[in-house]
Amino acid sequence: MKNYDEFYNDLKTLISFNTEKTQATLDAPFGVENKRALDFFLSVAERMGFKTINYDNYVGEIVFGDGEKEFGLIGHLDIVPAGTDWDTEPFTLTEKDGFLFGRGVIDDKMPSLLTLYALKELKDSGIKPNCKFRFFVGTNEESGWKDVEYLKTKTTLPEYGFSPDGIFPLSYAEKGMYEVRFLMPTLKNFHSLCGGTAINAVCAHATVIADTKIDDALLNKYNVSMKDGKITAVGIAAHGSSPQLGKNAFKPLFELMTDAGEDLGHFVDYLFNDKGGVFALKNEQGNITLSPNIIKEIEGKTYLSADVRIPAPFDASTLIPVLDTFGIEYLIIESQPPVVVEKDGEFVNALLSAYRTVTGDIITKPRSMGGSTFARAFSKGCSFGPEFPKINYRIHNSNENVSLEELQKMYDIYKTALINLSKLS
Repeated sequence: MKNYDEFYNDLKTLISFNTEKTQATLDAPFGVENKRALDFFLSVAERMGFKTINYDNYVGEIVFGDGEKEFGLIGHLDIVPAGTDWDTEPFTLTEKDGFLFGRGVIDDKMPSLLTLYALKELKDSGIKPNCKFRFFVGTNEESGWKDVEYLKTKTTLPEYGFSPDGIFPLSYAEKGMYEVRFLMPTLKNFHSLCGGTAINAVCAHATVIADTKIDDALLNKYNVSMKDGKITAVGIAAHGSSPQLGKNAFKPLFELMTDAGEDLGHFVDYLFNDKGGVFALKNEQGNITLSPNIIKEIEGKTYLSADVRIPAPFDASTLIPVLDTFGIEYLIIESQPPVVVEKDGEFVNALLSAYRTVTGDIITKPRSMGGSTFARAFSKGCSFGPEFPKINYRIHNSNENVSLEELQKMYDIYKTALINLSKLS
C-alpha cells in the first residue's frame, strides 16, 4: 500500500487509546479515551483533505464525492476489554515475526483506518466518483450501539453501505442479536458469583466464594482452583456469536456447585448442554446460538445473561416457545433484529468482484454471519472483511493479531471495492 509508514504510525497512535467504554463526561459520551480516538481519526482524515463532521463525539463522518447516489462505510474505534494473558502490551502496536499485535488490529481500529487510507488513494488518483461516499466512525459498537442511535437522530444514512468488520468475501445477512437474562437459583453454600467481561464474549474467567469445605478431588474433577475460599474457573474467550470456538468458564463452576449440593443441574442442562434444542433451530442463514456470558445483578436479583443470535427469517417469536420449555424465568431484550441484503444486486457484486479480483478466489460464496456489525446501520448493509476464512485472528481474545501479508490484501480489496462502487451510476 502507499504511505505504509504513515499508516503504521497512525495505527500505532490509534491502538494506544484504551477505548473500552468508561464513565461518560460532559463531552465524552463513552469515555475520554473514545473521544480522543475519534478526534485523532478525524484529524487524520482532515490531514488527507477530507471534509469531516463530528456528531457530538458519538460518531464521526468523513465525506468524499458529490454524486447523487450515496454509499455508506462504517467502522468503530471502541474495543472489548483487553483482558489478560497477552504476550505483548495490548495498547502498544507490536510487530513480531510478520504480524501486528494489539487490541483493535482486527476489530476494528485497523480495518477502519485501512479503509480511510484506501479512500485517500481513490481521492488522490483523480477518479471522480459517480457517488458520494459517507464514511462513519463510531465509538460504542461493542457495548450498546448508542452512537448509531444518536447518529440517526442527526442525519439520514445511505441505503447501501458496508462495514469492514466481518469476514471475506462478504456477509449479505446478519443474525439478530438478543440478550436473554436467566434468573439464577438462590445459592445456599456459595456467594459472590462473578464472571464475564461483555455480553458478546464467551466467559473466560469466573469465580465464586465457597461457604463450605470443597474437596481437592472435586476441584481437580472440574479443573478449577481455590484460594482463601474463592474458586476460580478459567475458560477460553471467543466471540459470543460463535460460542463453539471458546470454552465457557461458567460451566465447570456451575457443575462443581451442583456436585456440592446446589440446585443447578437443571440450569446447566438447559443453558450449557442444550437440552432444550436451541441449536437445532436452523435455516439457510445458519442456526440459533445461545451463549451464557456474563453475570448481572439487577434490583437485588442475579441473572446469567446470554448472547443469543437468530438468523432471518427467524425472530424472537421462533425462540420463545423453546425458552418456555426450560422452566427458568427469563427476559428477552432485543438489541438488533436479523437483516438480509439481496445477493445478486450491483452493490454486492461490486464488493464481491473486488474480493475475487485481488485474491483469485472464485469459489468462496457470500455468507450469513452470526456477528452483529455496524453494517446493519444501513437498511441494506454488508459486512465486508477484514477477516479471511479459516484464520484465527483471536478477536475478543488475548494476542489479537493480523499478518502483514493479509493486511496488504485487505487494503487492495478495499481500494478495488471503492473504485468499483465509484463507477456505479
